[in-house]
Amino acid sequence: MLARRETKLDWLSAFIYCLLPLPSELQRIKDLFPEEKIIETARPFYDDDMGRPSEDPVLLTKILFLSFFYHIPGDENTLLTLKYRLDWRQFCGLSLFASLPERTTLVTFRGRVGAVVIDALFEDVVAMLVHRGLIDQRHRFFDGTPASARASINPYRDEIYEESLETIEARLEQTPSETVTLVPEGNPSPVELEKPTYPVDQSGVKSRREQPMRPVADRQSAGDPEAHFQRGKHGKPSELGYEIFFTTDSTQLFIEAVDVSAEASQGQSIFTEKLEQSAPGQEWSVDAEFSTGPLLEKAEEKHVILNTPPRAGASTGLFAKTDFVYQPESDTYTCPHQQTLSHVSTNQKTEAKTYRPAKGTCAACPLREQCSTSKTERSVTRSRYEE
Repeated sequence: MLARRETKLDWLSAFIYCLLPLPSELQRIKDLFPEEKIIETARPFYDDDMGRPSEDPVLLTKILFLSFFYHIPGDENTLLTLKYRLDWRQFCGLSLFASLPERTTLVTFRGRVGAVVIDALFEDVVAMLVHRGLIDQRHRFFDGTPASARASINPYRDEIYEESLETIEARLEQTPSETVTLVPEGNPSPVELEKPTYPVDQSGVKSRREQPMRPVADRQSAGDPEAHFQRGKHGKPSELGYEIFFTTDSTQLFIEAVDVSAEASQGQSIFTEKLEQSAPGQEWSVDAEFSTGPLLEKAEEKHVILNTPPRAGASTGLFAKTDFVYQPESDTYTCPHQQTLSHVSTNQKTEAKTYRPAKGTCAACPLREQCSTSKTERSVTRSRYEE
């Protein structure tokens, strides 16, 4: 029920807060938490007719913000800090003697309501910054980075048992038991006790150990089952966690959107949605990971300017692709030895064409050692969006 349990400041709390003003960082951002906006955003998660008066969602939102802003680990530490810090109490509008919410209330609010409220407030802040001309959304950047999960890999093997619980219970009932009489020495009131024992069966343990290793992409953690293995970048190994994608403007590099994905390699699908929502003339800058045919085609369809560099090839000391001259009239390439490379195939996924000379051309070429180390003919690829 959204009948808020509001707390009013008593005269002593108001007097002390006047003597001890808020720190500058909290003073600058206290106006970014409009009560009306928070209440209207949180209202769909409450029932107006059932239950007791709820904890003030404005208060809970501010507590969540303080926990994030000051890097406080855990809800218990956050509430303990709020209990003794006067600037936190003043920021949240709590008197010196007001009781604090329960930890479970904070957990429930964060899981069900908090993310929606924070997103709504964040969108309002971005809109306000755009209106004031502090950030420019005409040119935006998009990129992602992996984030490690606070969990270990457990287990490596598949934990799905082949036998159901009913099958195990039925097998135990059919297993003969051995009755052992325990002599109650020193007990003035002897009681006949029976202890059933079962023969040791190592077949189940052995079968689990013989199970094949699960693919790395399918391994999960018992501590954080939603986390997945993310591909390492710049030579780093893969790790269990999430991939976080940031969208910034080109003026202040203000982070205006954050997208989190547990699935691996979801950046292209997330960026596709952003291209779909972009207005004509919008300019994006991304790295070479997003230089794919479908994304370039979507940008062309939406009339969006997409700045993305081609993937840099390794320097081998051989002729580079730029040494081959493209002939648009005949859709062919001319190599440094003035031989013609014709179109032989097209990759349906990347929409890249492959050009290769006639069989045997490279074998007799005097520039072969400077051109290719392949046993067959040298090939050149060309994207549909090469220009």
